Formats: sequence, structure tokens, C-alpha cells
Amino acid sequence: MGFSLFEKKIFCGLLALGLLFSAGCGSKNKTDLKNLPLPPTVDGGLVNGQFVQVDYGFGFPIPSKWIYLPLSAEQEVDEVARFLDANRQMIVRVSVILRDPSEKFTSKICTDQAEDDLKNHQFQVEKKDSVKEWKVDSGEKWMMIHFKLLDAKNAEWADEEWALSNQDYLIVVHATLPEKMAETEGGKRLFTVLKDSLSRLTWYMPIGIRGISSDRFELQHFTQEFCKALESKSLVQVGSYFDEMYPDKREWDSWYQQVISGNPKTFDLDAQLTGLIIDGDSATVSFELTRKNNDGSKPVKFDRDFKLAKKDDAWKITISLDKN
Repeated sequence: MGFSLFEKKIFCGLLALGLLFSAGCGSKNKTDLKNLPLPPTVDGGLVNGQFVQVDYGFGFPIPSKWIYLPLSAEQEVDEVARFLDANRQMIVRVSVILRDPSEKFTSKICTDQAEDDLKNHQFQVEKKDSVKEWKVDSGEKWMMIHFKLLDAKNAEWADEEWALSNQDYLIVVHATLPEKMAETEGGKRLFTVLKDSLSRLTWYMPIGIRGISSDRFELQHFTQEFCKALESKSLVQVGSYFDEMYPDKREWDSWYQQVISGNPKTFDLDAQLTGLIIDGDSATVSFELTRKNNDGSKPVKFDRDFKLAKKDDAWKITISLDKN
């Protein structure tokens, strides 16, 4: 027997609230950036060219060939990442600073905080430009200030300070480059590339007040890959997602072989995740598989419901919920 009517209503309600999916298995829209596996570290990391910060639920693309430096004991308390360009000339520090959400974040506050940070790093401000604003895809605005600096040895530096306010914290990006390099076309291009990356900042589904749910990320990755396997028309690929102790493997293999029977060039398969409920190290999921024949006949749809379990840090399909 499949899911009960009550369970189906739960699925529909969760879907309507948008709490389950940033993008479905077959989604091709702008939310594809959200479909990432769990970042490799507890606090964040680099995943498929995206820097993802888990604790605060944001990420942005990293320019090609830039170098990501994992957090170390030498970095400051509020730092969440550090990057270098491919030639190791520009240093980019990313910080998150808690603030009073009742206080409006103004360009003056942004400038004062940036100057204080530079002074704390033993820089002397020689010149500063007016604050510029840049929108990100989700509508928020970065405030950016360009500085010319002298360090303790009177070496000249160009610096851009970026700040974006979100509720009770600031995302702050400090980008520093030797002034002689900054005056070249290559140096100007580095700042332009950084602007493009920060303008494409993405917010992720939070757990609690902030942060990314690791269960959601892992399951989203698993269900997406299972959808791709279903669409591959390969019994071997599909089979790798089932637990070794799955009790109905023979019946499943027989069912899937019937779905993909015939010349594989004469039909397409489309798989969609249509329901998901997470319960710790287990979950219930619902998929819809559609066979579209090239002969113009009406597409045939199949619904399959499963129980998943996390074993040895990996999710597997353990039980079918389609039987009496």
C-alpha cells in the first residue's frame, strides 16, 4: 500500500510552504545553485566551485582557479574563509560579524567599521571613495568602499571592503591587492571578477534561526542522484541506491525492467521527487517516474514510495512503502 491520504496531505502542505525543496530532481531553473551536497567541513567549504558557509546559510561562486584556504588557527575569530587569486596576489578574507538587528545599517556605519578593521590590521588610510551599492540576485545590497592604504612599512595597497547586512549579522569581505598591481588591467579585472561572484550570493534553506540542515543537504544530494539513475534506464545504476538487505530487490528489479522495456532510443524517462519527510537518520520519500514514448502516445506515470535510512554515513533505500 502507498502513503495514506493523511501522509499525502502532509507532503502537499510541506511542498506548498516551500520548506522541502529549493529545487526538484528535474528542476532546471535558477535555484539549481542550491542543489549542492553537504560541504566538506562543519563550518563551510568549497563545493563544485561554490563557497558554502553552513552556520549562516549563504554561498557564492568562486572565480575559476582561485585558491580556497581552509580555516586555520591563525585566522581571526570572525573569519569564515580566505581566498587567493590564481597568482596569489589578491587576498580575500570573508568574515561574519554579529550586530544589533534593531540598528539600521547605513553607509556611515559601513565606512566606520571598515576603517576600524583596517586600522586594527596596521593599515593607514590614504584615500577612500564614496560607498557604492550592488544588488545580489536575491535582492539584498552589498555596500562597497574602495580604499588606498599604506602598511607599517609604507608599502601601498588597494583595498575593497564589502558588507551585506542580514538580520543580526553582517557578511564582510576584505579584498586587498598591491597598489601597483591594482593599477594594471589584470588587477582591475580581479576586482571585477570578485564583484561578479559576490553579486551572485545565494541563500540556503536554514535550520532554526540560521544555518543549513545537514540532513537536508545529504538527502537532497541522494534523491537527485537517484532521479538521475532512474532516468539512465540502467538497472545497475539504480540498484546501487538500495541497501544490501532491501527485502524486495527482486520485485523492484522486475518492475523497473518492465518500465524500461523496449528500445531505449524510443522513449525518455523523467524522475521527480514529490514528497520528503526527514526523521533523524530515517526518511520517507515519494518519487514520480514518467515514461514518454516517442510515438506520440500518452505519457505513463508511476508513483513509488520508499523508506530511507542512514547507515555508515550513507543514505540507502531500505523498504518499499508501495505494498500491502
